[in-house]
Amino acid sequence: FWAILYVLSFAVSARAFIHTPKTYHRLVVAPNSPISPLFGDSASDSAYDQSSNLPYGPPTPSATSPSTNSKSSTKLNSSTTAKKKKAAPRRKKEDSSDKERVVIIGGGWGGWGAAKRLCEYYASTATPNVTITLMDALPDPTGSTPYLTPTGKPFEAGTRGFWYDYPNINRLLTTLNLRESDVFTDYTNSSFYSPDGLEATAPVFSKVDLQLPSPLGQVLATFPLFERLPLLDRASMVGLLLATVDCLGSSDESVRIAYDKITGDELFRRFNLSPRLVRDFIKPTLLVGLFKPPEELSALVVMELLYYYALAHQDSFDVRWIKNGTVADSLISPLASHLVEEYGLEVMGGCRVGEVKTTTDGKVESISYTKGKAKKVEKIVSPMGVVMALGNNGLKSVVKSSPSLSTLPTFARAMNLKSVDVISVRLWFDKIIPTRTPANVFSRFP
Repeated sequence: FWAILYVLSFAVSARAFIHTPKTYHRLVVAPNSPISPLFGDSASDSAYDQSSNLPYGPPTPSATSPSTNSKSSTKLNSSTTAKKKKAAPRRKKEDSSDKERVVIIGGGWGGWGAAKRLCEYYASTATPNVTITLMDALPDPTGSTPYLTPTGKPFEAGTRGFWYDYPNINRLLTTLNLRESDVFTDYTNSSFYSPDGLEATAPVFSKVDLQLPSPLGQVLATFPLFERLPLLDRASMVGLLLATVDCLGSSDESVRIAYDKITGDELFRRFNLSPRLVRDFIKPTLLVGLFKPPEELSALVVMELLYYYALAHQDSFDVRWIKNGTVADSLISPLASHLVEEYGLEVMGGCRVGEVKTTTDGKVESISYTKGKAKKVEKIVSPMGVVMALGNNGLKSVVKSSPSLSTLPTFARAMNLKSVDVISVRLWFDKIIPTRTPANVFSRFP
């Protein structure tokens, strides 16, 4: 059994070495040409880390910077080694009546990532006549004002865990002069619970001195950490490794298409995975990673997720947590202060965007919005560019309210995007309950 695993480990490792695909999360940008180079086709200019949506780093402008008066823009050259000229910080209360404006709609990680990139870009090109504006429906998207429940407890939607492969977050801490040890806990184990009790504990691979080839390293490290799963059920994992080699190790696109046509549940049955292994471990992992059970997922999607997190990158699933407070006050608030004080970022909270009106050639004519509880519609006229840093439902809402925007192919296609609604629940107990690990996954509870 172990000999088979070792041979498979080199097969999968070779596949990882030859071709390790990256998935990028792209913001949807209204096609006003002056900012299009910032979100173009090249990975170095437009790539966003999937997990955090913060840009890989400030763009390096080419010798010819894009002109705000030109319909064509020069592509940013990420390979240049010339030093960027740092512009003098712009003050927050400058008169912006004679300035061009780039508007970012959405104050999540995508919106703040776009704000950081745009602020740094226009400062590096010494373009003082551009104002970057971030709009969000939250009264204070900067994180300075706590978002509280009716009983006064801090609350925020979204993830609170930060995984090992978050280089942009590490770079952000350096930019903001924050120490990792002050913001984050150490990387911690995670536990999987069922109604029967503790099922398994995930190891912290970044703390392992000897990194064996994938997937042998993961199997050896995880094998003894199953509390209840019988040995034969654990051994059935070899079927999943065989499927991974067959699918992701093949250069034949038709093989991937064939796997994409079957569900993850059917994949597990074909390769004789133990029903208990699927029920107690693999299914909870998919629900955490993709928010859907295997019977609702393509087999190809299932294998790509497990390949990336469990096979190709041993320490990618190591996770740490905010040490004190919330993500908003620990990371977003310092970032917002930095961008406002250093670059003059304008933040408009409590603004709910309605229509984004475009011209026949696709340029943004105006942005209509309401502020707070007021029903009066206000407008931002002729912005130089617009970044739609919205989630799926928010984007669809804006497109539905924008007849001219919905005629553009990109936004018309966006209306067909599907998403998974996730309910975020916070429970506060009346006493401290000791657990083996700080991160716990619960599955199959009624």
